[in-house]
Amino acid sequence: MDVLRLFGIPESEIAETLRRAQAAGIALDDLEITTCLRRGEVEVVTRYEPPAQPVYDAFAALVRERHADTLFSDDGRSVDEQVADLLRRAPARTIATAESCTGGLVAARLTEPAGASAYVRGGLVVYANEAKVALAGVDPALIEVHGAVSEQVARALADGAIERLDADVGVGITGIAGPAGGTEEKPVGLVWISVAERGGARIDRRVNLPGGRADVRDRTTTVALHLVRRLLLGLGDLGS
Repeated sequence: MDVLRLFGIPESEIAETLRRAQAAGIALDDLEITTCLRRGEVEVVTRYEPPAQPVYDAFAALVRERHADTLFSDDGRSVDEQVADLLRRAPARTIATAESCTGGLVAARLTEPAGASAYVRGGLVVYANEAKVALAGVDPALIEVHGAVSEQVARALADGAIERLDADVGVGITGIAGPAGGTEEKPVGLVWISVAERGGARIDRRVNLPGGRADVRDRTTTVALHLVRRLLLGLGDLGS
């Protein structure tokens, strides 16, 4: 069994890739391919008998060609595992979070692997505006002018995580998980995520996530980890 994982595309794109594979003469009947959307990622699971290895190799090559920007794993590893490996790899870096709407869920995923204490400095749960100011050092003027759910505050949270917890990389998250609290300008599901490297690169992203409160919070953690991965690899955000 082989697993390809992609982030940032709908399942319909994989369906189109399967159509192109057939049109190119790749014998997909020799493969058992299953696709699913899991935590905001598209997972392509392929089972086949050893004689069909060349067929799978041709299919995987087509996926790599068509989805070079969004294919992040062709060996089955999760984004969590990749981020952990990148943080440990020389030059080793440490990471910290300052989270509002996710309430520490990103820190929870970062600390899931054994040995995470080598690179995770800690996490700040700054749900109230007062906590954003007192714990993460957010300038209250930013909240007053731009609102707590804004790019400016997400950036300040990432910077605050770096400074307050003496980390190399910071993650700042602020959003509206719902079910209440949304407005026409800032609806439920709106989340701002900022990941930054001390004195270096930064990626900021606004996302509008579907689903209920648990879905928004969980999918936010996935987006955040992918942004951390891209930052550590020096890739920048998608399309940048």
